Amino acid sequence: MIPGSNYAGLNKKIKEENMMKQFFGKVMFGLALIALFSMMSTVGFAARARFKGSAEAEIISVVPGPTGVFMTAVAEGNATHLGKFTREEHILLNPETGAFTGDVTFTAADGSQLTATINGQFTSAATALGGYTFTGGTGRFADTTGNAYFSAVLSDAVHFAVEFDGNFD
Repeated sequence: MIPGSNYAGLNKKIKEENMMKQFFGKVMFGLALIALFSMMSTVGFAARARFKGSAEAEIISVVPGPTGVFMTAVAEGNATHLGKFTREEHILLNPETGAFTGDVTFTAADGSQLTATINGQFTSAATALGGYTFTGGTGRFADTTGNAYFSAVLSDAVHFAVEFDGNFD
């Protein structure tokens, strides 16, 4: 031992510095992980797009058949990510249960089309509830998936208003 030196105190100081470096290293690593996960969740949420809108529609064809009533309707409306749009839907209605299935194609002003299947149910003689399952489309909607819920209210035998709200990727 060298006279006048304090190896024990120096040793303690080195240990404390090492512990602080380890502590701050772990803290920095933890903060980096939090930042990474935050960026990942932001990217995940950015990929989902809200789809909300409404339309005024008219039934243009009604054809009774052995499995139900086949109907075609056309509409004009406005929606997020579509802007002003037109749409055409084809449904097969079971008149005994009020259930229906079909498909709908939304056409945006730029000509891009968004397609979906339809499943729904009349809850009264003038109202229906259901959902769209997006199956793709053309242009900017080519690989679109997602879903939306809708409500429709008939104002007479051929006219109805529809509102929808959901998300797509």
